[in-house]
Amino acid sequence: MELSFIQDENAVEMIDGMTYEFPYTMHERDLSNYIVPWHWHEELEFDYAYKGSIIIETIHKAYTIHQGEAYFINTNVMNTKRKAKETSVAVEHAHLFHPILLSGHYRSIFETKYLNPILKNQSIEVIIIRENTKSGKEFLEILHSLTRLGQAEDSEFEIRSLLSRAWMVLVQEIEGQRQRGLFQALYLHERTKSILSYIHRHYSEKITISDMAAHVGVSTKECIRSFKNAFHQTPMDYLISYRMEQAKRFLKETDETITDIAFLTGFHDSAYFSKTFKKYLGMTPKEFRKIHKKY
Repeated sequence: MELSFIQDENAVEMIDGMTYEFPYTMHERDLSNYIVPWHWHEELEFDYAYKGSIIIETIHKAYTIHQGEAYFINTNVMNTKRKAKETSVAVEHAHLFHPILLSGHYRSIFETKYLNPILKNQSIEVIIIRENTKSGKEFLEILHSLTRLGQAEDSEFEIRSLLSRAWMVLVQEIEGQRQRGLFQALYLHERTKSILSYIHRHYSEKITISDMAAHVGVSTKECIRSFKNAFHQTPMDYLISYRMEQAKRFLKETDETITDIAFLTGFHDSAYFSKTFKKYLGMTPKEFRKIHKKY
């Protein structure tokens, strides 16, 4: 299943294919011409770089995942994904599941003994897993088995069993990386998460740095400083890039006019929208739609 990216007003991803009855899904995501916007979710990710190299960026660090490597993304870790510059294609196999699939119920021994030590450890956000360790090799083999199951019917027990085994192997891999000194102390930036959520909720409106700063109760200078420290760009630069990503989606997936798309993405001047779009994408909105429109 190809992953369609949907998020709520707080930048929490709503994962396509995830159900209450069986909270697991496997997606193939093509990042060759797509940047996953900043987001987070409760679900866990066991992912595999199937083709090319992928950049996973959190508010603390950027991770490069090369073809043939796997990676784990912890619960509620704010991240964005994109194709690495040195590669022409980037495709990942993403196995996403809610922790309850392994824990069974609240405060079970599976949750308290095996899951929480990782889920509640803020120093663990992204773990890259390679074949150069025994645990890494086993983890990759499990992911390949999960992918082969695909959409096979009556495979729920087998999938849960494989995910449980993968979790225990992940625990071994994390301990091995810890012993090799690959961890650093990390902490969450709730303020910057709040600014990010504000941008995602109000990008279609005329918003300013002052609006963002007032939302989190700081000065405009502090708003810019904290956001730039986390995301390596100013809030306004991020706002424009996010508007561009939404504009690309509207151009590809809807029949809205370019003028209407300009207004839907916060540009109240269609000429300025087209000029900005060409600056960022190297082509006009009309040219982009002609190449990428889904029929």
